[in-house]
Amino acid sequence: MWRGASAHNARMPSRLAELYVVSHTHWDREWYHTAGEFRQRLVSVIDDLLDDPPRGDESFLLDGQAVLLDDYLAIRPERVGELATMLRDHRLEAGPWYVLADELIPDGEALVRNLLAGRRALRSLRADSPNVLYCPDSFGHPAALPDIAIGFGCDVVILWRGYGGARWPSGDTVRWRGRSGEKVLVYHLPPDGYEFGSSLPVSLAASHERWQRIASTLSPRAVTGAALLLNGADHHQRQRHLRTAVELLADQAQPTRVVTMSLRSAARAIVMAASGCDLPEIEGELRDSYGYTWTLQGTLATRAAQKRRSARAGRALVRDVEPWLALGDGGSPAARALLDATWRALLLAHPHDTLCGTSVDAVAAAFDTRLSSAEEQATGLRTRAVHELIDHDAEAARVRAGDWLPVVALRNPAPRPRGGVAEVTLRVKVADIAVGPGSASRQGPRRRPQPFRVAGMPLQVLSRKERVQLTESPRAYPDADVIMEARAVGWVPPIAGYGVQSFAQRGHSQAGVPNPVVATPRSLDNGRVRLDVDDAGQVSLSDASLGRRVVDLITLERRRDVGDLYTPALREFLEPPRVRRVRVTHRGPLRGEIVIDYAFSARSGSRSVASVALRLDADCPVLYVRLSGENHHRDQRLRLIVQTGLGPARTVADAAFGAVERSPLAITDSDAAMEHVVASAPLHRWVARFAKDCGATVYSDGLAEYESGEDGSIAITLLRSVGELSRSDLPERPGHAGWPAPTPDAQCIGEYEALIAVWLHGPDCPAVRDEIERYADDVLLPITGETLRSNLLPPLSAAGLELVGSGLIFSAACPAQREGWIVLRCRNQADTIANGEWRVGRPIEEATRARLDETPTESLSVAHGVIRFVAAPGEIVTILAR
Repeated sequence: MWRGASAHNARMPSRLAELYVVSHTHWDREWYHTAGEFRQRLVSVIDDLLDDPPRGDESFLLDGQAVLLDDYLAIRPERVGELATMLRDHRLEAGPWYVLADELIPDGEALVRNLLAGRRALRSLRADSPNVLYCPDSFGHPAALPDIAIGFGCDVVILWRGYGGARWPSGDTVRWRGRSGEKVLVYHLPPDGYEFGSSLPVSLAASHERWQRIASTLSPRAVTGAALLLNGADHHQRQRHLRTAVELLADQAQPTRVVTMSLRSAARAIVMAASGCDLPEIEGELRDSYGYTWTLQGTLATRAAQKRRSARAGRALVRDVEPWLALGDGGSPAARALLDATWRALLLAHPHDTLCGTSVDAVAAAFDTRLSSAEEQATGLRTRAVHELIDHDAEAARVRAGDWLPVVALRNPAPRPRGGVAEVTLRVKVADIAVGPGSASRQGPRRRPQPFRVAGMPLQVLSRKERVQLTESPRAYPDADVIMEARAVGWVPPIAGYGVQSFAQRGHSQAGVPNPVVATPRSLDNGRVRLDVDDAGQVSLSDASLGRRVVDLITLERRRDVGDLYTPALREFLEPPRVRRVRVTHRGPLRGEIVIDYAFSARSGSRSVASVALRLDADCPVLYVRLSGENHHRDQRLRLIVQTGLGPARTVADAAFGAVERSPLAITDSDAAMEHVVASAPLHRWVARFAKDCGATVYSDGLAEYESGEDGSIAITLLRSVGELSRSDLPERPGHAGWPAPTPDAQCIGEYEALIAVWLHGPDCPAVRDEIERYADDVLLPITGETLRSNLLPPLSAAGLELVGSGLIFSAACPAQREGWIVLRCRNQADTIANGEWRVGRPIEEATRARLDETPTESLSVAHGVIRFVAAPGEIVTILAR
C-alpha cells in the first residue's frame, strides 16, 4: 500500500548525480551446495581480502550477515586479529543480521534474536555493522520491518524482492511507515537486484556499453539523485581490477560522479540526499514485485514439516524457555550463553534458502539436525529453569530416594492467570533397573503400578505406555527405573501467569468439571459448542451462544503439482480420499474425540492414509483438529479445507509483531508473463475471516501457508510433494530460479502431522481481537505438567508474571544482553493508546524503556513489583527491568 508524496517543496532531481559502487558478495550459506562446501570457498574470499585489503574508502561487504565471520574463524582462527582490524577500520563490513533469514516465515522475536546474535558476533571482534538493514534477497518483507529497523538504529532498509512494479511508486527511494507510525527510508535495488553491478568491464568499449545500461536503468528511478551500484554476485570473490573498471565507468558516466564506497558511507550519503526530498510513503507488508522481478511467494509450503518444526521450536524458546530463565535469577552468564547457543542452532536453520526449503536434500538433512539440537537444548534449559523455580535439589534427591514425594509440576506459559483443562504426563514406578557389570542378576522385581491420581485434580487418562526414566544428579550416576507413563488431561484451578504450581500425585478429587464433554458415536457436546460427524465423514460445528452452525466444516483436497521448490504449478484436482471409518476415541468428561480415518486412491500403486482427530475439551468453545498421515504420493499438494460459512468477508492474519489484513492481488497479463500470482499467503499462528456480524478464526501450530477463498474457506497446506529444486519450463514462472537439481526428499514421502483449531465468534472488534490472542495461547501453549518423581518438598507455587492492559499482546520475557537485567516486551494491537502494567512475581529494583536492541531510552516508575507504561497504537514496547 502506498500514498503519493505531497507536492510542496518537493525536490526531485532530473538526473543521476552520484553513483556509489559498493563491492560485495551475496552469500547463500547453503543452497545447491551444503554449508561445508560453500565454506571452503568463503575461506578463499576472506583470505584474499586480508592479504590485499581494500584501500581508501573502499570496502567489501559480506552480505549483511555476521555468520560468515564465525564460519571463517572456525577454519582460520589464527587470523582473528587481522579480521577484527579490517572490520573496525570498515574495510570489511558484515551484519547487522546474523543470518540473512527469510523474513515472512519467522515471527518477530526470531528476527530480533537474529539481529541481536549478529550484534554479539561483531562485538566479540570489537566491531559494529553499518546502520543499514540490508535485505538483498529475502522473498518479501513483513509490515513490522520499519519498526525493527528503527529499533536497531538502522537509518535505511535496502531491499529487492517483494517490492517494485506497477502497483508501487516508480522511484528507488521511499519512506516506509511502520505499525507504530514511525518511518524508515527504503532504498530499492534495480530489477536485476544485487548483481546489477557485477563484473564491471575493464575495456573502454565494454565500459561505455555497460554505462548506457546502468544509466538507462538507474537514472529514471533516482529520485534523490544518488544511487547504489552493488558490485558482486552469488558466492563471488572481489572482482579483479576493480579500480580500473570503476575509473573507466566514471569516465563514461560524466557528469555523474561515480565513486567506490563502503556500505555505511553510501547509506549515509543516500540518507542525506533523501533528507530534502518529499518522498512517497508506503506501508504494510511487501509481497508484490510481480512484473519487476520474481517475488517467489510459492515457498511457504515447500518442505512444510520442517517449517512447522522450526515454528514450534521458536515458540518453545520464546514462550516456554526464556520466561522461566528470566523469572529465576534473570539468567546467569552461563544460562544466557546456553540460551544463545540454542538460538544459534535454530537461527542457522533460518537463511531463506534453508527455511524456505529451496535447497538440495543434503541441506534439508542438516536443517533437521539443527532443529533436533535446538529442541533438545530448549527442553534441557526449560527443565533446569523450572526446577530452580520450585527449589528442586537434584543432588539431594538422588541420595534420598526414600524421601521422594512425587508431585505433578504444572506450568502456565501465558502472562495471565489460567485454569481449566491441562495437559499432564503422569509417571509411576514399575521396576528398578541396574546397570553395569553383573547387573543382569540385580534387576528389580516388577510391581503393579499404582493408580494415577492427583490431589484436587479430576483426571481423564488418555493413553499409557511403559518406558525407562533416568533420575539424574550432578555428582552421581543416574538412577534408572521402568515406569508406567500416562498421557492425561486434568482440570486445574487458575494458575498465576507464568506461574509454576505443584500438586501431590496421590489422593482424590471431588471437584466437578464445568461444561463437561458428552460423547455419542457421532457427536461431541460440551454445552458451548457441538460437533456432529455423519457416517460419510461430513463434519458440522454448532455454537450455542451464537446460534450458528457451519456444515461441511473439514475436507481434504488433493491437486497435482508439477512445480519446483520455488513455485507451485497446480493442475487437475485428484481423487479425494475416501472415509474408511468414523470412531470415538475419547468420551469425556474432560476431553472428547472423534477420529475420521481416510484412505487415498491406490491406482498409481501408492497407498496413503490419513486420520483427522476432532476434539472438544470441557468448557472450551474451540474445536481442535489433529491430523496425522502417511504420504506415498508424488507431485501433489494436500490441503485441509476449513469452511467458515463466511463468503463475503475480510481476511486478517497473524504476522510478525501484529496482524495484517490481506486481499487478493490482481496483476496485468504482462506482469503475469514473468510470474503468476501465488494466491496463498504466510500463516503464523492464526488467520481470521470477518463478516459484518460474525467471524471465525483458524489456528495453526506451525504450518506456514494458507489461502482464503471467496466461498468462505480457509485452506491450509499440509504438504507439497515436488522433486526438483528448479525447473525452467513452468508457465507460472518461466526460467530457472535456482540451479537445477533433483530433490527426491522434497516429495515428502512418509509421515506428517499438524494441529489446527477452529473458533467461531462475533464480528471484528477490540474485544474479539483480544480473545483471538488469548485462545491462540490456549491452543498453542496449554497449561502443561509432568510428574517429578524425585521431589522432596511439599506442593508449592512459584514465580509469576502478568501483562495487564486491553489490546496488549505478550511478545517476550527473557534474559537481557546486560547481566542482571531482563527484557519484557509487548505490542499494542489496538488503534488507541493503551495503559499497561507488568506485574512481576519477584522484586524489581528499576526499569527503563528501551529500543528493540535493548538500548535504554527513559526510566519508568516501579512500585511493589508493578511496572506501568503507556503504549501508542501499534507500538512495540520493550522494557528492561533489574
